[in-house]
Amino acid sequence: MDTTLLKKHVVQYIRNIGLDKPAYEKDRKERADRSAYYQSWTPERLAAMTEDEFYEFMAKLWAMLIWGNKKYVVEKLIMNNTFPMLKKELAALLWGNESIEKRWDAFRSAITGMGPAMTSELLCYVHPDQCVLWNRRAYVGFHYLGVQNLPRYDYQLTGKKYWELAESAQLIARELAAQGMEDTTLLAVDYFIWQELQVEEKLSRIHKKGAT
Repeated sequence: MDTTLLKKHVVQYIRNIGLDKPAYEKDRKERADRSAYYQSWTPERLAAMTEDEFYEFMAKLWAMLIWGNKKYVVEKLIMNNTFPMLKKELAALLWGNESIEKRWDAFRSAITGMGPAMTSELLCYVHPDQCVLWNRRAYVGFHYLGVQNLPRYDYQLTGKKYWELAESAQLIARELAAQGMEDTTLLAVDYFIWQELQVEEKLSRIHKKGAT
């Protein structure tokens, strides 16, 4: 990772926050509210979840914004995996005793239809100090900072690779802290990436340049 480039953007980010503190505080509250909502779904509550509650649980995800018919996506998840299996595997992913790497691999093997963006978003909300949110925008930001060996395809994003990405995100969090930021969770890192590091609109442009 290019730490000089990172520091430059962190300093700029903090400067921009100073120019519009109400907007930053609104984003910060949104982060807290999202984390609180998903953290409230304990293993016991997940076990008792209804299908209507599962729809709300999934529909709130940013990864669902691309879908015009969210109900169709949720119904397909239930049909392809069964509702009891979904609840069981979600509880294991979010609250299991195994390492994040093992829980990631187990969930991705067991559940059809929930890709890295949805899976990582859930983990990031429930464990914002440990888990990174991984999607195409995160790819753009990480690539711009010079992080090597990024997973270009979903199958490359194993539990081991996911944890490596989380460790890279921790480097960003530490720089945010070093520059005086109070909120330095990996969910806060995601907001930083979205607001400061979106140097390409499409991944295809990066790949044409020879992405790693």
